[in-house]
Amino acid sequence: MNLREVRIWVLSDNIAGAPAFEAEHGLSLLVEVDGKKLLLDTGQTGAAVRNADRLGLDWRQVEAVALSHGHYDHTAGLPFVLQRTGPRKVIHHPHVFRAKYYQLGEVKRYIGIPWRREFLESTGALLEENVGPVQFLDGVWMTGEVPRRTDYEPGDPNLKADLDGEVVADPLLDDQAMVVDTGKGLVVVLGCAHSGAVNTCLYAREITGVERILAVVGGSHLAFLRREQLERTIQALREMNPARLAFSHCTGQAAARELSAAFGDRFVYNQTGTCLVVDDSTVG
Repeated sequence: MNLREVRIWVLSDNIAGAPAFEAEHGLSLLVEVDGKKLLLDTGQTGAAVRNADRLGLDWRQVEAVALSHGHYDHTAGLPFVLQRTGPRKVIHHPHVFRAKYYQLGEVKRYIGIPWRREFLESTGALLEENVGPVQFLDGVWMTGEVPRRTDYEPGDPNLKADLDGEVVADPLLDDQAMVVDTGKGLVVVLGCAHSGAVNTCLYAREITGVERILAVVGGSHLAFLRREQLERTIQALREMNPARLAFSHCTGQAAARELSAAFGDRFVYNQTGTCLVVDDSTVG
């Protein structure tokens, strides 16, 4: 099977790759496979839309949108996107609309999606829930709920959710990723990897039946977690031996330095305005 070329544009991220682009605490990735464009997450403002305009991308070519989870920095830009795309399918886990918080001691801050379901539908969101894996296109999946199988990716204890009127630790079952089978290996596109980057890659293998992880792209949440998780994630990724790692957003620069030291030129610290191409040169 010939390799399917994959292009991933970073439309929203914490760092701008050039002065022309806007940075924000958020993530939005435009994924192109065989000429078809899909959007994973929308950032927290209209920055993704404006950055795409600067890149000369046509929003009308975006065929569908997926939300990796229900935090504001991945979902709040959705109405701005829909203004440009027109009505589009929006794939999401049902927990995306639960009230979510960041809590440290007695201080609690709302970090969930700021829009009601009814408002999003009025702006053109054709909401489609998924709990298990679902295919966007032939060979392109959203994972649905990711099983937690490693013993070192417990999640962030400061993240909370309102479950039946009680604010408790958020299991973040809505966390999911996009997976592309290139024919020569998998490209795993993460939102924040609250389920764990390694757990997500392991599940990508399971749902596709493809062993090779060719590239891992997106947020890893490693900036906020224990050192053991970073060290064991690096160890597990070494064993998977991806040709490209392109982390950003919630990865943090300290973790990025260690990833860069571990993987050399296979590691890229992604930034707003960049485009990662996975093609025959990536495979080597």
